[in-house]
Amino acid sequence: MLVVSNRFIVPVVPVILAVIVYFVTRTQRTLIKKKSTPIYALSEGLVKIEGTVSAPKTFETPHFKQQCIAYTYEEGDITYDSDTGSEYVHKTFKKEEFQDFYLSNDTGKIKVMVSQLNLTFLPAKTDTLHSVKYAVDDIRYTERTLKNGDLVSVLGYAVKNDLQEFELRENGNKSLAISTPEVETKTRKAFKVLKDLLPYLILMYVGVNYFLFAPLKIHVKENEVFPYFAIFGMPILGIVLCAIGSNFKGFTHLLLTHLGGICFSVFLLSVPLICLFYMIELEFTRAICIWVTIFICTTLAFIMNHRKLDGYFSKEDLT
Repeated sequence: MLVVSNRFIVPVVPVILAVIVYFVTRTQRTLIKKKSTPIYALSEGLVKIEGTVSAPKTFETPHFKQQCIAYTYEEGDITYDSDTGSEYVHKTFKKEEFQDFYLSNDTGKIKVMVSQLNLTFLPAKTDTLHSVKYAVDDIRYTERTLKNGDLVSVLGYAVKNDLQEFELRENGNKSLAISTPEVETKTRKAFKVLKDLLPYLILMYVGVNYFLFAPLKIHVKENEVFPYFAIFGMPILGIVLCAIGSNFKGFTHLLLTHLGGICFSVFLLSVPLICLFYMIELEFTRAICIWVTIFICTTLAFIMNHRKLDGYFSKEDLT
């Protein structure tokens, strides 16, 4: 509790989160950076091969009854937080079936050996069964599949078998990474947007810590309305602006939807800090200065990168 109620947690947590994100996304970054290797030009080591999937045996998924050559299935009970409206999935039941398969393209054909399945990077198909009486009895079904004819990219290790033919295998306890060109394109754009926004995130980090620790010569009278506006008003304002903006075209549409995006972004970035500030009873002047800093940096980020953001969040990219 002492650590949570200490303002020194503010500069530490973003660094810890950045380190976690760096290691968690290592496989995705390798997938999008590594170029596909022609099958006829393989050498032993880590490679990425893009091709069409084929396998002799088919399975049927438990819920959606899809015909596939491999799948992962998850079933979980859903509970809802009445205060925040968030939902949580727990007591998850998992099942998977898979087999070795082949990848084929115009450079050849290679066998992919699978001893553990990882379809995390493939699109998920979900369904929620709602209970008539109790929300806690809601059930979420999630399936990811690999089907004959799918065009995928597989990241793994090329090794020679006893017949001196190359096969694609896992490396120790690291399962094969399987993705699609569409997922890789969206991931590449997401990292590009993060890279473009990084200078403004760093500026925000510096500004927040300055107003958190530096001596201040100004004084802002405490306002009881501020926390309610920051926590509840900003997301509501964001929804209203986006709803109004959807009825327009051209500059008005861009202006209103971007203002809505700014409201949502400021809300997401500032709410954890505001809650912490009230827990540690931080001076109101520092809290309001930090909120304004987040608002200014977020607005600058949107203004300087609005064309790139429009390209990434366009309807074509989201379908």
